[in-house]
Amino acid sequence: MKTTTGYSGIQIVLHWLVAVLLAIAWFTGEGANAALERVEEGGTAGFVPHVALGLAILALAVLRVLVRLGRGAPEPAGEVGSLQVRAAGWVHLALYVLMIAVPLGGISAWFLGLETGEIHGLFANLLMALALGHAALAIYHQVVLKDGTLTRMTRAE
Repeated sequence: MKTTTGYSGIQIVLHWLVAVLLAIAWFTGEGANAALERVEEGGTAGFVPHVALGLAILALAVLRVLVRLGRGAPEPAGEVGSLQVRAAGWVHLALYVLMIAVPLGGISAWFLGLETGEIHGLFANLLMALALGHAALAIYHQVVLKDGTLTRMTRAE
């Protein structure tokens, strides 16, 4: 993958937009469960924000991957090859995989009627845990280590 010195404006916008949508989707998950139960009982669901959010997250996550593959990303802070840098790479990969897999699991439950709701919820919780850890470590890098990690996701280069 290509490396750059910073993130582009589109990468920054997509990052923060997906982060906000993920948080809202996570908090609206119970509403989707209730709507799905109504549908299974022969009722109608109406508009379900959680489903709309999931579809938007999937589309934006795919766009994020395509932009990252095309433009690249800066190297993580730390010594190349260190455990810290390797862990950051694995966490980023897991975040990208889950940003795509979780909505696909929801789609398979909501639109295809497959019994994927429990695994969808489990992976959604894993995604949120990784995202919160990612955010906490970015703040730690910015405030304690003062290495400018968080700044890279607030100023386009």
